[in-house]
Amino acid sequence: MGQKAHGVSQVRTFEQTQEPQTAITGDETGSRRPAGLSAKIMLYAALAWLLFQLWYASPLPFMLDWGIVNSTQARSIHLGFAIFLAYLAYPALRRSPRHYIPIHDWILAVIAAFATLYLLVFYHQLVHRPGIVTTRDLIVGVAGIALLLEATRRALGPPSDGRGIGVCDLRLCRPLHARRDRL
Repeated sequence: MGQKAHGVSQVRTFEQTQEPQTAITGDETGSRRPAGLSAKIMLYAALAWLLFQLWYASPLPFMLDWGIVNSTQARSIHLGFAIFLAYLAYPALRRSPRHYIPIHDWILAVIAAFATLYLLVFYHQLVHRPGIVTTRDLIVGVAGIALLLEATRRALGPPSDGRGIGVCDLRLCRPLHARRDRL
C-alpha cells in the first residue's frame, strides 16, 4: 500500500489503487458502462429477468394458478432478456462508444428481443400448424439466428462465430450425408 520515496512514506488512496484494476477489467471484458437512463433501463431489464427466473422456478405460479408458462415459452423469455441485454452491454467494435449506447444498438436489441419472443407471442398459432413454415416464420427465424450469432460474437468474441456455425452445420448436415450414402 505505502511506498517509500526518498525516506517519505506515500500512501495511495482507494481511487488510486482501484483505477488500474478498473482499466484492466474494462479492457478485458469490452463491456459498456453507460450512465443515466440507459443504465437504468439495463438495470431494470436485468432485475425483470431475475424476477422472471425466480417466478418460473418457484411454486407460486401453480399455487396462484396465474403466470404459468411451459418450458418452451420460458426459454423464449429467457433468451429475449439475454439477447436484449447483450446488445446493450457489449459494443459492436473496439472503437464503439463505451459510455453511451448508440441508437442502432437499441434498434438491434429490440429486433433481436422480438425475434426471440416471437415463439412466445405466436405460440398457439405455431402449435396448431406444426411443420408448416410461413414466410414470416422464416424471416423471423433467419433474422433471429443472425442476431443471436452477432450477440454471441459481441459477448464472447470472434472465435465463437465460426465454431458455432461449424458445430451447427455438422449436427444438421450429418443425417443428410448419411441418407445420400444409403441411396
